[in-house]
Amino acid sequence: MTPAEREEALQRREANAALLMAKLEKDRQALESEISASAAASKAASAITKALQADAAKKAKNLEAECVQWEAKLARLKSDVAKATPVVPVLSRSEEEITKDKAEIAAAKAQLAIDRSALDAERAAFEKDSSAIQAKNKTETQALAELRARLVLIRSEIEGNVKLREAEVRKKEAAIEAERAKLQENADALMRAEAQQSEDRAKLEAQIASLAAKEVMFEERSRQLQERLKNFAKA
Repeated sequence: MTPAEREEALQRREANAALLMAKLEKDRQALESEISASAAASKAASAITKALQADAAKKAKNLEAECVQWEAKLARLKSDVAKATPVVPVLSRSEEEITKDKAEIAAAKAQLAIDRSALDAERAAFEKDSSAIQAKNKTETQALAELRARLVLIRSEIEGNVKLREAEVRKKEAAIEAERAKLQENADALMRAEAQQSEDRAKLEAQIASLAAKEVMFEERSRQLQERLKNFAKA
């Protein structure tokens, strides 16, 4: 594999790691949004529970106040009946009043029984709703804990993958740097060799030029010598 191919493969791995990190970050944000929504739903359920409890307590207090009023009225009526004198002229009238009061008392007792039944029904419904809300809150709390544990696990996996990718990237970078240094060293050696060759070529050319000059000088001397020999022969 050439350095360019290795560089391209490293870039592809880094791009894949970036995509993986982006996906994991998106999943983490989605989990955090889901956890926030669950927490908000839990708070809303708690607020509804408190509101229902306050309303039930208020209704119970009002019914108890009405019961106290009816019991006070019943006590007054009993007191009036106890204080009534058996006078003959007004006996029939007192009996009518007593009968009327007894009817009012019976109606009040019946209404009180109805109110108590309604209160008991409301209490039972409230306890049922409260139990359902508590069970829902418990389920949501458990789901929230599971989501948090899952988020912690995902974060751990993300950090482990990131560290692993960073180690691989550092290892690849070190290998590429070593290869680059080796290539640079080879290039430097090649440049030195080329410089040495250029220097040797220059020396060789200088030697060739010197030999050529000597050859020219030798030919000139040889020519002069031949001319001298010719002149000597003529003489």
